[in-house]
Amino acid sequence: MLPSETQYALSGDATQPDVIERARALKGRGPSAPFSVFFHGLPALADWGIRLPVWELPLTQHFWPGPLTLVLPLRNRLLRRLGSDDTVGVRVSSEPLLRRLGATFGKPLLATSANPSGARLTVTQENAWLRRLAETGAVKWARPSRYVRRPASTVLDCTGSRPRQLRPGAVPESAWRAIIRGI
Repeated sequence: MLPSETQYALSGDATQPDVIERARALKGRGPSAPFSVFFHGLPALADWGIRLPVWELPLTQHFWPGPLTLVLPLRNRLLRRLGSDDTVGVRVSSEPLLRRLGATFGKPLLATSANPSGARLTVTQENAWLRRLAETGAVKWARPSRYVRRPASTVLDCTGSRPRQLRPGAVPESAWRAIIRGI
């Protein structure tokens, strides 16, 4: 588990099937539910076959690094294991540890919240779940601190001619719409 600017993330090498399957099992997530990835910076996207249309560049310049996930067209077979054949959710985190790890590792990191899928837990319940996973050795916790619930990342589908919000989150709709209004 790694800290991100929104919450803790279950993370690992997003190109390894065993890492993806382990995350699915820990979260109780089905095989068709897609996962997102963290990159350490915008230039890494092209290296991994992820196309960023020109009209999306202002969104990345304004909100990355930060809590904005963009669903983008994908041409990389390794990342298709994340749950979608032709798209992937991408985020550049502002958390220094995630960025350093991504830059050093040189691969995309799995980006999924460190909580059970579909569960509505209190902060106390979620802390207990995370602590239990760490104590049993199911995960390694990068920072031995308490989990603090913060808004999730805003998720935008950017595969069409304009972004479409899939999930509200830390970046208000009014803020990202203001950026693309002039495009």
